[in-house]
Amino acid sequence: MKKIFKKFKIRLVIGRKFFLWLLTLLLLFNQLMITRVAIALEIISLNSSMKIVAPKINSDGKTTSLYEWPTITNVMSNSHTGNKLADAKVVMTAKGKPFYAPDDISFDDPINAQKKWGVYETSLKLSPEQEARYQKLITLMMTCSYCCGEANKVTMISNCGCAHAKAVRGFYRFMITNYGDKYNDEQLVGESHRWYALWYPKGMLEDYLLFTGDRTTLPHQSHGGAGSDGMHGLKDTQ
Repeated sequence: MKKIFKKFKIRLVIGRKFFLWLLTLLLLFNQLMITRVAIALEIISLNSSMKIVAPKINSDGKTTSLYEWPTITNVMSNSHTGNKLADAKVVMTAKGKPFYAPDDISFDDPINAQKKWGVYETSLKLSPEQEARYQKLITLMMTCSYCCGEANKVTMISNCGCAHAKAVRGFYRFMITNYGDKYNDEQLVGESHRWYALWYPKGMLEDYLLFTGDRTTLPHQSHGGAGSDGMHGLKDTQ
């Protein structure tokens, strides 16, 4: 009986040691995985951007400056490959289907997205408070820089009758209705520029390159609110 008890005790000690050893290995493995995930997330963060360069109306209500708007959708950051135009396209062009987009709306099909967003301009009814916010976005914040207006007199998105303007207005109504408590006004304007970059890629790319100091890769042409020289108030240092 004593021998059996002794053997049982030895096995119990060995079992405890094995369990502690296994637990230690699991903890080490878990820590290693946490570290790897943290590093991966940091790399993704460093290689992505939630900002977009686009016009912002000045206090004069007529001209615009270039501004980094916060966005909702992530894109890859500038990888500086040496091909400045290709790098700019990566930064300014979103891809895939954003989580908030209903139906088959996707960055990969700009024309379909334009049509589908436009429907929401008239199909969604807002509360008085939501309507006030919507009016602020379309009359005081979002410009129609690449379609309407003059160099020294920008048109607000509320005053444009084109399909892209209708889409932006529909986008705002949808986002205010479904995500109004999650994102602020600047984020909504910035995200609308993500779509605008698909509908007016040349103008948006010109503005991005101008903002980043490149005047030669895609020479900037003046557009609504950009000023007679098309520089958005920036001095040409080249």
